[in-house]
Amino acid sequence: MARKNGKATMAKNALPMGCTALYIRVSTDKQADEGYSLDAQRRRLEEYCSAMQWVLCGDDFVYVDAGLSAKTTDRPAFQRMLSDADAGKFQRIIAVALDRLARSTRDFLAVVDVLDKAGIAIVLLKQNFDTGTPQGRFALTMFAALAELEAANISDRTMTGRIEKARQGGFNGAPVPFGYDYDGKTFTPNAHGETVKAIFADYLGGAAINKLADALNAGGIPTATKAKWYASTVSYVLHNGFYAGLVQYDGHEVDGGHPALVERAAYEAVQAQLHR
Repeated sequence: MARKNGKATMAKNALPMGCTALYIRVSTDKQADEGYSLDAQRRRLEEYCSAMQWVLCGDDFVYVDAGLSAKTTDRPAFQRMLSDADAGKFQRIIAVALDRLARSTRDFLAVVDVLDKAGIAIVLLKQNFDTGTPQGRFALTMFAALAELEAANISDRTMTGRIEKARQGGFNGAPVPFGYDYDGKTFTPNAHGETVKAIFADYLGGAAINKLADALNAGGIPTATKAKWYASTVSYVLHNGFYAGLVQYDGHEVDGGHPALVERAAYEAVQAQLHR
């Protein structure tokens, strides 16, 4: 039976079986002021390990990312920790809180999945969470449910915001459509607006899409990116409801707050012809 000495043992020469690694991260001075400084985190983690009588793996296995956000997992110490975990160099990783490891529940679950495959447990002090226990494993199902709800809510809020912004004439960052200028607030038809009108009219008049591309190139009219016209480029214009005053997002189509270049009836007729 191991002798209980009230302190977490720090490995020196060889790594003891089942030793514990520490992960510490701070991204801002504000977090440091609120008790999340690197030293404060390490002290809390070591004290917890001492209380649990867990053996620490040593200084080489104290992974520290200073001044880095959890927005991405592309952090030097974090990636080194995952590599060491894959090599089976420790039994568990302990951190002060979930947000030290990952930005969101979904990101955290991805980290758990990687470590779980390596047989490594994660312990979070703030959440009182340990994947090495039956309770912790059960809690993962709750984390998964929260992640799914979080993703659904974010998607819904994003789509709702984009649609409402479109209704108010706002712009959500897509390339400015050919035939318009955009000054950061308002869309204004430019000289190429007439070209757009001609494309719709000629297509409804029976012109083939590839022939329209050839005619535009022969007329020296560049695309919005100053490139040549192709059948696919013309097809993109014909499918774009923006020219009929609409804004389209992921299957949603709403009235936009910008001026249309073609009549709605003409646009609908083009869509029916394209479908046929």
